[in-house]
Amino acid sequence: MLFKKNYLKNIIFSSFILFFIVLPPPIVAANEALLELLKVLRDKGTLSPQEYELLVEASEEDNEKIKESIDEMRAEVKKTTKDAPKITTKDKFKVASQDGSWEWQPIGRIFWDTVFADRDNSNLEATNSELRRARLGFQGRIAPIKYKLELDFANSGTASWKDVWLSYNKKNDWGEWFIKVGQHHVPFGHATISSSKYKPLMRRPLFGDGPQASRAVGIAYRQDANRWFFHTGAFIPALGTGSDETGEGTTDRMTYALRFGGQPFFKDKTHLIHTAISYQHEEFNGDAFNNIDNSLLSHVGDGDALVANFGTNADDSNTYDVELISVWGPFHSVFEYVAWNVSDPDGDADLSTWAVDVSWFLTGESMKYKAGAFSGIKPKAPVGKGGWGAWQIAARLENMDLTDGNIIGGEADVFTIGLNWYLTSNTRLMANYGAVLDFNRNGFADDGRDPSVFQMRAQVYW
Repeated sequence: MLFKKNYLKNIIFSSFILFFIVLPPPIVAANEALLELLKVLRDKGTLSPQEYELLVEASEEDNEKIKESIDEMRAEVKKTTKDAPKITTKDKFKVASQDGSWEWQPIGRIFWDTVFADRDNSNLEATNSELRRARLGFQGRIAPIKYKLELDFANSGTASWKDVWLSYNKKNDWGEWFIKVGQHHVPFGHATISSSKYKPLMRRPLFGDGPQASRAVGIAYRQDANRWFFHTGAFIPALGTGSDETGEGTTDRMTYALRFGGQPFFKDKTHLIHTAISYQHEEFNGDAFNNIDNSLLSHVGDGDALVANFGTNADDSNTYDVELISVWGPFHSVFEYVAWNVSDPDGDADLSTWAVDVSWFLTGESMKYKAGAFSGIKPKAPVGKGGWGAWQIAARLENMDLTDGNIIGGEADVFTIGLNWYLTSNTRLMANYGAVLDFNRNGFADDGRDPSVFQMRAQVYW
């Protein structure tokens, strides 16, 4: 009996020695549990006090080894990863250095539009769909240089240049400033420079795609000071894109522009008033002026449009813009007025247009204002995270008068109302109803026609 008891004790003792020396537990918590087990075995007499002390000492030594191993592993991981880039996947994918000296981010957007029209004997197509935008590109920073490249594959299906630029960004006593070189937005007006990703209605105001250049190749300077900004630049025609957003022109066209504005009232980011003025001068040097040709209701189809056809030897044009924006919690409004003065041998012309936009978030969100324009919307309760996203109603009333002197481009009043559903910060569904309230173009067959459209858009961007 004594032999059996000693034999059993030797097996248990040897097993514990093997466990602690040959197969050390990976975590300290396991050793703590074993210490409790050793106490039980000691109290029952299975282990002698000497054997218990020996096993406890082995366990404590093993704990120290484990801690040392963990510290060594942590130091090695820290050493290995100190220069590894940081990867961000929340809302947008971004790769950046640990010290913030550089970053890179893929960008893009896809818009699919469907239109149902009440033609009223116009040229509008009754039903049609199109890939309105399909853009791919990237942007980033290698301090102090920022960069962006973006192509659009919609419309013709052939890649067209959008933003292609480098900027040098610094700070001075007044605030941040930059010099930008390449193809980018001409600093003129809110509707022109604002991204289509964030606009509450599917179509820009009629003047948004007017004869003034939107994107062009040039150099620009911007200075931000507290809540105010000054933005100016000089440009030549845009890269050959054929886009309705770049401003088509001749090879001999020069553009000079400036925009000045800010926030005379600012309570916080969701309660503010913005005001700004813009001026753009274009020299045509005897070449053809980019005539105004704006579809009244939709980009899809060939509906009745306002058209101002100038002679082929326009000298220059001066364009003026006044904008007033308010953001008050879930409510926002935009008023913008644009006037063109075109110098033409066949007779100068003074043309004008204005638009008023309003919107209201039913779910309590607010339009995000940044650097003189609106940016992205983040729903308080996005779809997929237990919520119904953000819901917004929007409306616009606008007028364009393109009749003066020898120019009979017509005059129109247009009303648009829309409903937006922001499922997440990167996806949106839109529904718009637009109607021509009055169309006056004396002497032309389309005079007096009042078509209307119902449009829908599925939108994703990153």
